[in-house]
Amino acid sequence: MASTTVWLVIGLIVGLVVGIAIGYAVMPPKVVTKTVTVTKYVNVTTPVTTTANTTTTVSTAPFAVGAAGTLKFAFGDILNVMQSMYPTITIAPAMFKGSGEVAHTEATTQQFSVVASADTTTIPSVLFPNYTNYEIAFGITQMVIIVDLNTTAGQEVYQLWQQAQSYPPMSAQYNETWQEIWQIIALNSSTVVGVSNPFTDPSGYQAQCVVKLAGLTFFNNASYLYNAIYGNPSKYMMRNTEIDLLTLMTSGQVDFILSAYESNAIPQTQTYHNTVFITLPPFINLGNLSYVNYYHQVNVTWTENGVTKTFACNPVVYTITVPFQAPNKQAAEYFLLLLYSPIGQKILEENGIVPIIPGIVYGNYSAVPNAIKPFVAPLSQYPQYASIFPSQG
Repeated sequence: MASTTVWLVIGLIVGLVVGIAIGYAVMPPKVVTKTVTVTKYVNVTTPVTTTANTTTTVSTAPFAVGAAGTLKFAFGDILNVMQSMYPTITIAPAMFKGSGEVAHTEATTQQFSVVASADTTTIPSVLFPNYTNYEIAFGITQMVIIVDLNTTAGQEVYQLWQQAQSYPPMSAQYNETWQEIWQIIALNSSTVVGVSNPFTDPSGYQAQCVVKLAGLTFFNNASYLYNAIYGNPSKYMMRNTEIDLLTLMTSGQVDFILSAYESNAIPQTQTYHNTVFITLPPFINLGNLSYVNYYHQVNVTWTENGVTKTFACNPVVYTITVPFQAPNKQAAEYFLLLLYSPIGQKILEENGIVPIIPGIVYGNYSAVPNAIKPFVAPLSQYPQYASIFPSQG
């Protein structure tokens, strides 16, 4: 009886994976928009929609993830599931830092079996072609603003934001309310904002994109709010990654955090008392693929230590790759299969990341592990998204 049950479970899993693969083959890519509430996934004792052969001998090399800081919460849950499913795999401490810092660490040490970024440009610019030659866009999130309700300015912004939700988008009242919000954040001399470093973390330049888009949309001047903030060193406090900014807020040093994604704001504002996050209109939040052309109306340039870089304002798309020298490629495949399993997709959604299904592969599609190919598609099949990736010409 026990043997029959085991084979029945395996049969159902294989059937589900084949069905999903067929579905991906005939369906265009989509961004999942359903809202799902799930609990934390721990102590999972049965396989979860993967094609991994449970009899395969897994490398004994430690499995380490290097990922954008805002993936700490979602990937942390997925790693918990993975540890329960594959207790013989040694899961090393993950590195959750700025995407740029993670990528440069991989280029120096080759210690990660999986690398994930919070934009589409970091992995290609740092790791192509010597350390990997593809990335998979697997999810999208949106920029938000974290607000300290312990301050008068924070309370005012939050109340204005609540009012804005009742007005038709782009109506006179809507625009006037958002103008008031941004005046408090950017133009009030008594408020300070927290931002991350554009050179070490994509949310640094993505926050600058949001500020420029807000200036363009609500003040007809892309530089208006940007200059008010970034042209005044006393107006902002900068850290290497967005997950380090909450300590500045809890110590009363900043009123608003601009370098924030919904994917980190959800768990962080649940943890830190009297903090909330406000969502932004889709035409400035970098979280909607339908507004790519509008986002591209602005870009940002940042100079630090004599080095100047210009950044395109693309949607906040999470990407992932398995490096050439991954110490444990089999475990990396298990992780990716889990990422695309129903539980993995729900974990992403719970943490403010909208899955991109199938994942879009930029770079060398043939280098993607065969077990993962049923869940992804080459960028060439979806040229409408080519502009959010680096130019291949």
